Amino acid sequence: MRYFPLLFLFLFACNKPDPNPELKDPIYADMQSELGIASKGLVDAEGNLTERKQKLAKVTPQKGENKYAEHKVWEAEGIRDSFAQQKKYWTIRVDQRRDFVRKKSLEAFYKNQPWEHDKEVEEYEAEKRLRHAKLNWDAKGRRETFLKESGLAGGGKPGEGGKKEGAPAAKEE
Repeated sequence: MRYFPLLFLFLFACNKPDPNPELKDPIYADMQSELGIASKGLVDAEGNLTERKQKLAKVTPQKGENKYAEHKVWEAEGIRDSFAQQKKYWTIRVDQRRDFVRKKSLEAFYKNQPWEHDKEVEEYEAEKRLRHAKLNWDAKGRRETFLKESGLAGGGKPGEGGKKEGAPAAKEE
């Protein structure tokens, strides 16, 4: 009976590795959300595709609407395929990340050190910003942004672009 408290202390004082360390990883959580977005997009795209196929079946070929409806079906199939690829990509990335986090967490546990991955999270966030960045650049928009950031006068007549905002106007002769 006197060994019971010692056995109790031994059983509950053990340091065990976390069975699901990926649940604490912000990168894993973000990848899960991306997978959810891709899955939802795939469901919506499949619904849109069936709707367009139904419209194609109702179109009368003699009126010339057939080609337009076929084009819409083709576009919907492309969107559906794109979402299917994204879903497959994020499924693979989530599985790889889960395995990676478990491995690194166990390595850190056996070294009795916390797993530091702040730099990795920063790199992932930078990659995510680039992935979601606007790909179509507008030259006029970039020029206006540059002029605002540099403090140069933005809106005016041609030939007035080089003035600073607070600078006095040049005398005309």
